[in-house]
Amino acid sequence: MAETRFVVDLTDLLEFLTHFRTPMGVARVQMALLEAGLALDEDPLFELTAFSAEQGRFVQFPAALLLALIQGGRQGGGLDEPAWLTLQEARATACREGAAFAFHPGDRLLALGLTGRNPVQLRRLREVRQAHRVLVCVLFYDAIPLATPEHCEASLSRSFAEHFLGLCLQMDRAVAISDCAARDFRLWQRRMLPHLDIPVGVMPLDARFPALSAPEPPEWPERLADGRPFVLCVATIESRKNHALLLHAWLTLLRRHGDAVIPDLVLVGRPGFLAEPVLHLLQSAPELRRRVIHLQDVGDALLGQLYERCLFTVFNSFYEGWGLPVTEALAHGKIPLTPDHTSLREAGGAAAQYFSPQSEPELADLAWNLIRDPAHRQHLESKIAERVRIRSWREVAEGLIATLSAEAPALPDPVRRLWFPIGERIVFEEPAVPDLPALMRPFSLLHQLLCEGEGWAEQERWAIGAGSGPVLLRLPLGAPAPDGLVLTLEIAASVTVPAQFRLRVRRPEEAPGPWLMEEIPTGQLQLVRLDIAACQAGDLLIEFDTGPPVPGEGRRPRIFFTGLMLCAATDHAAQLRYLSARSGIRSPRPA
Repeated sequence: MAETRFVVDLTDLLEFLTHFRTPMGVARVQMALLEAGLALDEDPLFELTAFSAEQGRFVQFPAALLLALIQGGRQGGGLDEPAWLTLQEARATACREGAAFAFHPGDRLLALGLTGRNPVQLRRLREVRQAHRVLVCVLFYDAIPLATPEHCEASLSRSFAEHFLGLCLQMDRAVAISDCAARDFRLWQRRMLPHLDIPVGVMPLDARFPALSAPEPPEWPERLADGRPFVLCVATIESRKNHALLLHAWLTLLRRHGDAVIPDLVLVGRPGFLAEPVLHLLQSAPELRRRVIHLQDVGDALLGQLYERCLFTVFNSFYEGWGLPVTEALAHGKIPLTPDHTSLREAGGAAAQYFSPQSEPELADLAWNLIRDPAHRQHLESKIAERVRIRSWREVAEGLIATLSAEAPALPDPVRRLWFPIGERIVFEEPAVPDLPALMRPFSLLHQLLCEGEGWAEQERWAIGAGSGPVLLRLPLGAPAPDGLVLTLEIAASVTVPAQFRLRVRRPEEAPGPWLMEEIPTGQLQLVRLDIAACQAGDLLIEFDTGPPVPGEGRRPRIFFTGLMLCAATDHAAQLRYLSARSGIRSPRPA
């Protein structure tokens, strides 16, 4: 029996690296896992693939190039540096020209980040799963856009809800980064799909980030060059991280004890969502202007030195999936102060110092105790090694492999995770995503699960287009149809050229029947009826041939699908309701 392979989908990490260089959060975890799993002195744990938008398929990605990108990102620096631009060009070429990735039966296709935001990529995931019986696995970080939408843009919460639902309709198992994240996964998965129970394991991120061998020592911040003591806070400056409470606590300490006693506060992180109040506070309070240092785009070498030289760290947040800066402080032998909620108790264990969430007085008192009593601080530091165990990222990566290797119940194919409505119209419009607390209707994604083949275009507001290349609709029949079926397809031509195409119906296990020809005038919508003979339960495949690519047009859509309706041939009432609705005929309501 062939050994199970673990194939990492790099798509979202590579996209991140086209816009940013210095990693934070999810990207940093991905880099650490991949660097450890591909270590040159160890057997590789992962195969690598990425979705090529140019080719419309998953391609091979070179491990050496990925490791070079990770090193370049961790070193930090400008996006326009020649060495980084060279790496970016190599990345683009690898995605654009890479050979197709050869999946094997039983592969675990692993998403280490926020994969699948592109509907075309999700379609390819379904096809890989269908063709090779690959298991789709997801590393789950948190449900923050759903759990604390007040700290996110409304568009982020909506897009996350759609993204999470789409993944739940396709993934076979999840691995959460904490017990808290696993509880959140189960909660939101069952709210969206109560009939489904996706297996979820736990893989804590209790590891120290590897040291970076920088080509030269990092430049030390000028305001810290005189060796003044400082306290460190590593977090994106955004609403959820609640820097405001920390800054007010620091103001209290400065005004109570004076500049001569209270150390500087160093903030490391880019400005994010709703950062303006914190940035305004930093500029408005004279004490904070003097004693708070804000650093952005800090590479791993400098970040490591900041951890090593700080007195202690503070990580305040309203909600976390793990809390990497808490574990990272402990890994450097420093005490983190953090609120006692969500996953932060898991990240800090028995070694961190905890305060009640949103309690500025408790935070200020804890900080003052560590500032005024170095012996107390050193005693706490001496107990870190016996109170928490910090693993290597290689151990974490191996733990991930072990978790995904465990036996778990098989889940239905994606298209069978939703009820397929016989006798009702299925629309191909862009799904509406409501504002919370309302959740997206799973049925609104059904049409995307039906589409297979390279010829499909991206979802448009009113339809999904199809151009040259294979185009397929897979319709699942849950019961036999002894009297046959009627399938009505709503297909429109583009506004520039008429549509000519062929179509046919077949079962996966049967030889295809003859092609049927169809023409649709420019800009018009037509209902195309197919009569299907009696058949057993199982998949019905509707194949389309739109012809070869037109020179200069590539894969531009030539036909557009706006909806369909499948019903029993004897269900004349359903056919009448459907045709009446499509023609605008309505029955009057009682007065």
